[in-house]
Amino acid sequence: LMIPLGALLIVCLRNVVGIKTFGTFIPILIALAFRETELLWGVLLFSLVVALGLGCRFYLEYLQLLLVPRLASVLIIVIILMVLISLLSHKLGLERGLSVALFPMVILTMTVERMALLWEEHGAAEALKQGIGSLAVAVLAFLLMKNDVLQHLVFVFPESLLIILALTLLLGRYTGYRLTEL
Repeated sequence: LMIPLGALLIVCLRNVVGIKTFGTFIPILIALAFRETELLWGVLLFSLVVALGLGCRFYLEYLQLLLVPRLASVLIIVIILMVLISLLSHKLGLERGLSVALFPMVILTMTVERMALLWEEHGAAEALKQGIGSLAVAVLAFLLMKNDVLQHLVFVFPESLLIILALTLLLGRYTGYRLTEL
């Protein structure tokens, strides 16, 4: 029931503020994963897996694979990285590192793939801008969806989702300047 609040936040941040992200749902799903990993560990683990996966993805570019085999390869590499991080953190006694397994593998894979494609098409600056934007929006969505007062209101009054829908539809008609354009 809290996901629509995260979606509304993303609509506001993208349409009104102008923060670029990797789509609408990737930051929300990352925020949901943060609920299980805790925020600081989630950000660190997410950044580590995406950075290492991006490095491996660039290596795969030299193999000139077709799209589906490349995506499958990136997925397998992401899972291997998650296993290695879990094992290494367990050996070091950092039990929070085991929570990397709670990240949705497909979301990590798609984040790596989208970031690599942006890097190739628009350069490193744009890829990093959207990557940092996605992570920042995910953190804000996590904080919003974890708010106890909002959770209580949405669970006790589920009809409040209609208000969220109305606000989303209203923002969907906004065609003015974004704050980043000013």
